[in-house]
Amino acid sequence: MAGTVFAQTDEEPVVTAGDGSADITTPGSESERTATGDDANAVIQTYAPAYFDEFQPNTARDMVARIPGFTLRGGNDGERGFGEADTNFLINGRRPSTKSQSANDLLERIPASSVIRIEILDGASLDIPGLTGQVVNVAARAVELSGNWRYAARFEEGTAPQLLEGDLNLSGKRGDLAFALGLSSGQFTRTEDSVEQFFTDDPANGGVLFEDRREQPFINWRNPSATLNLSWTPDTGTVANLNGRLQRPNRNSGVFEQFTAVGPGGTTGESIGVNGEDEWEYEISGDYARPVGIGTLKGIGLYRDESSDITTVLVRGNAGEIPIRTEFGRDEDELEVIGRVEYAWGWRDVHDLQLSGEYAFNRLDSATLFTNNFVPPVTDSVRVEEDRFDVRLSDSWTLSDTVTLQGSIGAEYSELGVVAPGEDARDFFRPKGFVAGSWKQSPLTTWRARVERGVGQLNFGDFVSTRSLVDNIINAGNDDIRPDQFWNVSVEWERNDPSLFSLRVSPFYRYIEDPVDRVLFADGTEGPGNLDSAERYGIEGDATLVMDSLGVPGLQFDAEFLVQDSAIDDPLTGESRTLNGQVDWNYELEARYDIPGTSIALTAEVEHFLGTPFVRFNEIQQTREPEPEVELGIIFKDVFGLQVEIAGQNLLDAPIIRERTRFNGPDQRLGPVTSYERFDRFRGRRLSIQITDTF
Repeated sequence: MAGTVFAQTDEEPVVTAGDGSADITTPGSESERTATGDDANAVIQTYAPAYFDEFQPNTARDMVARIPGFTLRGGNDGERGFGEADTNFLINGRRPSTKSQSANDLLERIPASSVIRIEILDGASLDIPGLTGQVVNVAARAVELSGNWRYAARFEEGTAPQLLEGDLNLSGKRGDLAFALGLSSGQFTRTEDSVEQFFTDDPANGGVLFEDRREQPFINWRNPSATLNLSWTPDTGTVANLNGRLQRPNRNSGVFEQFTAVGPGGTTGESIGVNGEDEWEYEISGDYARPVGIGTLKGIGLYRDESSDITTVLVRGNAGEIPIRTEFGRDEDELEVIGRVEYAWGWRDVHDLQLSGEYAFNRLDSATLFTNNFVPPVTDSVRVEEDRFDVRLSDSWTLSDTVTLQGSIGAEYSELGVVAPGEDARDFFRPKGFVAGSWKQSPLTTWRARVERGVGQLNFGDFVSTRSLVDNIINAGNDDIRPDQFWNVSVEWERNDPSLFSLRVSPFYRYIEDPVDRVLFADGTEGPGNLDSAERYGIEGDATLVMDSLGVPGLQFDAEFLVQDSAIDDPLTGESRTLNGQVDWNYELEARYDIPGTSIALTAEVEHFLGTPFVRFNEIQQTREPEPEVELGIIFKDVFGLQVEIAGQNLLDAPIIRERTRFNGPDQRLGPVTSYERFDRFRGRRLSIQITDTF
């Protein structure tokens, strides 16, 4: 494909831009446009459905996955309210008003036959605050009734077959009302073989083996769910959407261990630890927009409730002794309520303004129970509540055909605290905003930059004390924790040539105030808490090479990468170290060869990553995969009308290695090492089969 590809299947008005504008085009005419008004400058490429014919896609998700040089970012579940957009996809020019349904969830419910065209837009050129970089807009029409289904099975060495995973999606339209219904039966099972050894210190430092273990970890997760999306679009210009999601996750995992003493300090015996969670979660959300005065008024609402019953049991018996049973249980209920109002209008043909106000209420109720053979039950209960108000004014400014700016200024006020007698809520006032710009240097090259001041989202679970019975770790809850604040700075260079080679490179820097890390409390316990500051910086990007014009039609290579570092002052040593739970680097390489003249495609994928150590006051843990995950597959795109994909996964049988250095003394990590643990867990090779179809 050379240059821009235009698509239009008939002379039908289609919403394609963020301002709700529509156009009518005539196929084959020289005056074809993909958008009208100011948002025409946002269009980078437009893909016709015919572009994807060789891939024989079933859904819009399959089509988006084949766009050269584009990477889809998922939903905003876990983000702080709705705020500004942090996803990079639109459906018919509109941002979805759901948090629990990801981009992939929503795109899977759009049949490929309903897609009119797919546009790649420049987010800074749109009138949707927060959108930067490449944004995909799927322009689709609803038909009376259509759908798709998927069935998947996996077979893994040493694990029972996984046979109960599948999806069914239905969509349709009657008059001005369109619907999309999704049913899913998610499943994940795995059994691993593991060798764990205990040393007096790291063997590299002369540590001596004193205990040998054989482990068998297991996982069995189920996640059935149902979703419903309704859309009402009468001719008056009004748009209304209602979304619902219900899911019933059930998670069971654990590990069986046999341990043998091989030196002083070692023990002989066996144990089994089991963790189970039963959960109910539902979300209802919606939005309503209509023209008012010189602009558009939009209201958004969301109600989400999640109830979990979590129980962990450890039974350990040393040789010749009575087994000890320890149990830790937790009942939790999480509630989130959001109400948001937006008013958007244009000014002087070059400005798209939006004034927004948002209220959010978050609550966590948690009750815990700890008991074993020798102590009376210990109970605790915590209720955490947060009320938050957010006001912002945003402007998308078109300076020229090649330069656009977008900015937002605002603030939030919040009250946060533990609900208990004598406890007063703490209040915070935080300024927020960003400035972003885009410069189209040439038809193939674009520069972007963004500076942002923001507020992070709290994990209310940090207020609650928890225990890991298998690893013998206690995390004390912290009533005084507060959200972090940050400065984000990023620059992006993009070369977008879908006919040959596309490359996006983006260095970034984040300065964090009040980061949440590990702190030591007065009673000697430790848990999450705020430190003074931290920073994270690196470079990320992606690339696509299309081999058609190089003499190998049907072959495409894709790559994604991230390299980053971080720094925070350790509260125990005072020295700088990396942030806990970060990724040092990762990459993902993919290749797909759609063999010309056939309905067969060959696929290959390689993934690898390295994470930072997790540092506590009395231990350091490091989990890593020494070898990459390798997958090879074949896709039969037409087997009696079905698409069948067969893949071999984890072909190198790569292990997961965890190294844990423990310290047990008044000096914590400043004192001598008391033990060094290492396990190597082998997951086994897997065979995956997936069957999909549309109707």
